[in-house]
Amino acid sequence: MSKKSKPTITMSALGTRGFGRFGNQVFQYGFLRIYASSFNLRVETPPWIGQYLFGHKDPPITHHFSVIKDSQIKKIKTKTLLGSKKPPFVNVDLQGQFIMHTRSYAPYKKMFRSLFKPIPEIHAIVSKGMSELRKNGKTIIGIHVRRGDFLKYKDHPRNYAVPTSWYIDWLNSIWPMLDSPVLFIASDDLENVLSDFKRFLPVTSADFIKQFPAEPKYDRLDPSFYPDYYFLTQCDRLAISNSTFSFTAGLLNERCKLFVRPHKSKTLVPYDPWNSSRRLDLL
Repeated sequence: MSKKSKPTITMSALGTRGFGRFGNQVFQYGFLRIYASSFNLRVETPPWIGQYLFGHKDPPITHHFSVIKDSQIKKIKTKTLLGSKKPPFVNVDLQGQFIMHTRSYAPYKKMFRSLFKPIPEIHAIVSKGMSELRKNGKTIIGIHVRRGDFLKYKDHPRNYAVPTSWYIDWLNSIWPMLDSPVLFIASDDLENVLSDFKRFLPVTSADFIKQFPAEPKYDRLDPSFYPDYYFLTQCDRLAISNSTFSFTAGLLNERCKLFVRPHKSKTLVPYDPWNSSRRLDLL
């Protein structure tokens, strides 16, 4: 069967405004490739940052299929969606977030993780930075403090800027028990949150990676965030925010011994990245 006649699946909205930034794109592309692999379908995508970071070379969009939204797909049980003999949807354009409960993705964990490994040139930069960080201690604790657009919402149950005190209380509870701990902070507002953690002598990715590409630019996104993201995937303990950015980093982290997340009890609670909902109601 020629490439032109091969059954195809597209995702024309990948990486575009209205469907979220990087963390959301990880879910979207992960679903796209898992679905296509399950039924040997051809994949077409628009330009998106995963092509630069992870070397994906899917063909560009050449078909203009009817749209199937993730709300329609979620109505189908996972075993039927990915385990049937024939694809429930083919020659369609998938559109949506595809941020399902991660138990749906768990059987495909190995493939999912394989999709988001940096190309050698980028890996050389970020892995060297991580090696330098590890020279500072034996246990790397990663915390992601989300601010940005969350600050625009008032008392939103999910888009909630979690107070740093929640993270500090958790640090106080585990710090004495850790072997030579080092605190790594990732945030879109380091200037305003880093000093809250000063007693733990926090470090940032910029302390170990002095230069990282800021090009090419995509819709509301450029590669400069990636050192933070990569470091979160390598930590030994990880405290995420109520955000897909650090949630997906947890999915890719193969060495972490404890994952925690904000909870409406105003504390951080343990969770299993591969058996959890993406976000919780915090208020």
